[in-house]
Amino acid sequence: MNGFDFIKEIETSNDVTSIKVNDIEIWPFLRNAYYFSYRRKYEFKLRAEKKLDLKKISNMFRNVFYGIKNLFKKYDYLIFSNIGERRIMSKKYVNKLVFNLINELGEERVLLIEHPANRIHYNMNLVSHKNVISANLFHIFSYLPILKNKIRIDNDCILKKINNTYKLEVDYKLIILRFFIYVTLLNFFYRLFKPKKIFVTQYYSLFHQAAIYSCNKKGLNSIEFQHGVINNQHPAYNVFSKLDNTFFPKYLLVFGDIVKCIFNVNNYFIELNRVFSVGSMYLDYIKYEYKTSNKMFNIFSKFRRQYNKIIAVSSQKTIENKLIQFIKEVSSLDENILYIFIPRELNKDYSNEGFSRNVVIIKELNVYQIIKESDFHSTVYSTCALEAPVLGVPNILINIEGLAKKYYEEILNNSDTTRFVDTKKEYYNTVLNWNTKSKQEIMKLHNIFYEKNHKESLKHALKFI
Repeated sequence: MNGFDFIKEIETSNDVTSIKVNDIEIWPFLRNAYYFSYRRKYEFKLRAEKKLDLKKISNMFRNVFYGIKNLFKKYDYLIFSNIGERRIMSKKYVNKLVFNLINELGEERVLLIEHPANRIHYNMNLVSHKNVISANLFHIFSYLPILKNKIRIDNDCILKKINNTYKLEVDYKLIILRFFIYVTLLNFFYRLFKPKKIFVTQYYSLFHQAAIYSCNKKGLNSIEFQHGVINNQHPAYNVFSKLDNTFFPKYLLVFGDIVKCIFNVNNYFIELNRVFSVGSMYLDYIKYEYKTSNKMFNIFSKFRRQYNKIIAVSSQKTIENKLIQFIKEVSSLDENILYIFIPRELNKDYSNEGFSRNVVIIKELNVYQIIKESDFHSTVYSTCALEAPVLGVPNILINIEGLAKKYYEEILNNSDTTRFVDTKKEYYNTVLNWNTKSKQEIMKLHNIFYEKNHKESLKHALKFI
């Protein structure tokens, strides 16, 4: 049983709406913790998440003061996002999901609250939007030692049963405590700044869900921007029991119309008329404005002379070791095919992986810039599988542990844009024998996945929210 089926089983066989603290449902945010715990244990066979180490604690304290002077201004809109959404554009780090939103609302009217993901924030001189503070300002309070055993939970026998039945070690009391600490802090924050609306780029992190809950309780509009895959296998967007929707965004802005099909009468996440297609600012930029530097042009020109094919391989933490092993073995079959491996963590050292000479890492470019210059894109189940055909580059998805087909077989079902492989021989034969269509044809075939003209589509959507 995978994580999706696990959540479905829990919600259809237990009265999860009866699990409450102070008459407030708590399963709407606990479900995500249980899903990730189950996947770590049974799908990826990973150890429990590491607790804060000294470096993370040091980074957190340092980040608290990031943009602190911005707290002494007035804002109409708050945006909750994370550092992982930043990309280089015109020599500045921009948030690829909300850059146009900030410009549309007015830069001085918007405060960005950014999660640094255990890293240090970019220097203010390197970012495009200066009104930003660190989410660590809130996170640091959630780690204060508080007596979690004082929490009184109605029907916590259900949570104990889930832990025991599936041999999980979810510390639900700590999660509940942290959630309500966030809510308390955010209630104060909203009273102080009196925002008209809030926006988030991933609703189901604990902090962002608390931001949405506090916002909705105040009668304000909460809006989420799609940041990754949304399909009928993503439990965060498939809710099987009629939960308190105060914990979910009121509106959802998605990449394209293909996403809308999952929001039906059997899904209690959001009503279809509150979902709007707005495309992607950064993909529009890469398609129509981005120009390769002379240095990179010369590097890729050299690659073209040396190799018959160039393949961009986007990695993921959860499956990276197996993906690396696959690429090492398939790359040895033909040295005339170049593989550009694109890690999620650019600071990680891959020098001991034993890659052959036709596997390289280019840290100067991001994944989209590399994909645009490639003949094929490969991954297991990264969101880049949705994005590559937008740039006219076909996918060869590697079905390690059945994950590629699980996430994409139903939606990426056009063999002119995406093909699935299970073995190294099948992969190699696909590279050699696939007579791909032109970039323009691939883009056209993929139109339903991304709304055209993000800037105008966003303006249109904002009129209704």
